[in-house]
Amino acid sequence: MKRILKFSPILAPLALAVSSTVSANPLGLTGPQDMIIRVGGYYIEPNDDQVSFVDETFEYFDAFRSNVDPGSEWGWYMNLEWKPTEHWGIELGYMDGDSHSSSHGDDFFTFGFDDVDYRDVVSFDADISTLSLKYYPLDDTCMVQPYIGGGISYTDFGTGKLRRELRDDLADFGLRGDFDMGYAWGYTWQMGMDFNFGRDSSWLVNVAAMYARSETDLRVRVFDDVPPPPDVDPIFESYSGDYSYDPWMFNLSVGYKFSF
Repeated sequence: MKRILKFSPILAPLALAVSSTVSANPLGLTGPQDMIIRVGGYYIEPNDDQVSFVDETFEYFDAFRSNVDPGSEWGWYMNLEWKPTEHWGIELGYMDGDSHSSSHGDDFFTFGFDDVDYRDVVSFDADISTLSLKYYPLDDTCMVQPYIGGGISYTDFGTGKLRRELRDDLADFGLRGDFDMGYAWGYTWQMGMDFNFGRDSSWLVNVAAMYARSETDLRVRVFDDVPPPPDVDPIFESYSGDYSYDPWMFNLSVGYKFSF
């Protein structure tokens, strides 16, 4: 409350300016404008990619390739759309990613343990945000509203981690490791359809297919579990490679539309 009161002299003029701008309608829009809120679930299918890893420390000068194949997952998403005109909309979307497990990684995550085959050795989350411009070819009187759209996407991969089996094997050798992914800016496109419950109903059902271009760095590091004595060089290896996540998403949601 104290923070709100502290900034009230700034917020009050700002709110007045925003309300005045909306009332003035600088875009010259006439007639009602629609807002649509959609909430639902989605099925995501990430890309299977061959990743070339190189040594970042420039100490060993080795490189190798690995197949990275995250499993398909389910998640939830929501979006908010503003339709200033009958045929055009601007949509802001967010997809909360479930945890992916990377399979088929035995060639990559061997670390010298020749008698062990590792499967599903890493996991990571991927949250995707999108900003899209959408086009509706039909007029508002149609109960079925197909559309196409495109825009920009941002993927946050959060904090990845090695699975317990690999961490335990590294600990047996006095080692530990970590796995990290960054973030990615890219483009997105989608096509979908709204099914209205009635001409005068505010409720609708939406189905859509979406693609997001998303390329990021995979980084794996292996180092001593405890600091070595001063006269002993620490074991440290760091490898990285570019991975194309590039997921397809298939959405099913319920929406609510209102005008202002």
